[in-house]
This record gives sequence, C-alpha cells and structure tokens, in this order.
Amino acid sequence: MHFSLKLIGEGKTYKEVQKIIGCSAKMISNALKWRAKPETRGRKRKTTIKIDRRITRMAKAQPMISSRMIKDSLELPVSTVTVRRRLCEANLFTRIPRKVPLLKKRHVQKRLQFLVASVGVGPGASPFCPSFPEGLGWRGLEKQWSGTSTNDKP
Repeated sequence: MHFSLKLIGEGKTYKEVQKIIGCSAKMISNALKWRAKPETRGRKRKTTIKIDRRITRMAKAQPMISSRMIKDSLELPVSTVTVRRRLCEANLFTRIPRKVPLLKKRHVQKRLQFLVASVGVGPGASPFCPSFPEGLGWRGLEKQWSGTSTNDKP
C-alpha cells in the first residue's frame, strides 16, 4: 500500500499529504486510482481449465479417438487444432492405430508349431523363453545348439 493512501485513509487532506510527502495532488489522485492488475500478455485462451481437463480425460479414456471426435462429442467452440494443442500440453501426443489386428492365442500357437516344424527344434527345446508372458521372448538358437553354426541347421 502506498504511503499517501495510508495518510488519506487516516483522514488527512490532499494538501496535508502534499506537504508531508512533497509531491503533487495529481500524483496522490493517481495513487488512489491505481489498482494492481494481473499481467496479461498474448491472446486469451479459448478454452478454460475445466474444458482442458474434459479434453484430456476423454483422450485418456479412449486413446485412439480423434481430435475431431473429441470436439464434436464435447461440443467445443474451438478448432480441432486447439484440441490437439491442449492434448500436447497434457503430454498426450499423437497416436497412430495399428493397421493389422493383434494376434490371438490360436495364431501364436500355430506360429510356434510352424517354427518347431521348420527349424527342427524339438517340442521340449522351444526357442522361446518361458519367463516372458506366454513364452514369446526370443532366445538365441546358437545357445541352444551348443557350438554348431546356424548354417548347419535347416
């Protein structure tokens, strides 16, 4: 709080405050009118914090949803580019969906049977590591064949 405001608040007149501080009446009136304003730089945001949270919540719930679908479902008055910017601010970057469906357990079993038949590794010595989920981690075939080169095997 400015010193002149304190004196005026105590009931002193402008003339008395001028003599005490040694300044003009205009400076005192400016000090009375002055209000601290928050710093505003740049353009105001089109979205509020609440809308930003709704955008990120929807993207986390449905990771492969497009920005246009988020905009339409939340009925936002902003562009899809703004939606993408808000997602980037929340560290949710672009996701590209896979172009092929994931393998089912039946497909994994068929692939393992094909590997055993084509490589010549017996059913007890699978080249896949059992410590990985569903035994899908690759072990080196050279280690299992103990010293023989990979060119010797079919």
